[in-house]
Amino acid sequence: MRTILIAMDSSENSLYAFKQYAEKFHQDDNYVIAAHCVHYTITNPEELITSTKDEEKIRKVFEEDEKRILSVLNDMEALLAENKISGEVVRLEGQPETSILAKAEEVQAAMIVMGSRGLGTIRRTILGSVSEYVLHHSHVPVMICKIKS
Repeated sequence: MRTILIAMDSSENSLYAFKQYAEKFHQDDNYVIAAHCVHYTITNPEELITSTKDEEKIRKVFEEDEKRILSVLNDMEALLAENKISGEVVRLEGQPETSILAKAEEVQAAMIVMGSRGLGTIRRTILGSVSEYVLHHSHVPVMICKIKS
């Protein structure tokens, strides 16, 4: 049994990558780990807490984030079931690129599958690219799927 790690968010690009894997590469003896690196609305909680004393507002933002994250995880579980793929959904925290690589190493993944946002050269240079980082630092093959323009 081979373990395949599919890095997913709620984007069209990651859904495309999942579908490409499911339709063209999946084998019945593969075990798929669909990994979602969560993104929070509030990136610096301390700043929010010092800028507003409204505890209800802060709690509501965190609750909305958690609701959104759980929805994405549930959608990912449904994708596995709909495609009759054996596997699980995992929640990752932290920087996506390092979290993906750490999880792949932890589960001894045979391959990483992910989508590409298709950033232009300038934006990719300034912002960096999660898929490029994973591609260049992974010790296992990486399949990057990009939607044709």
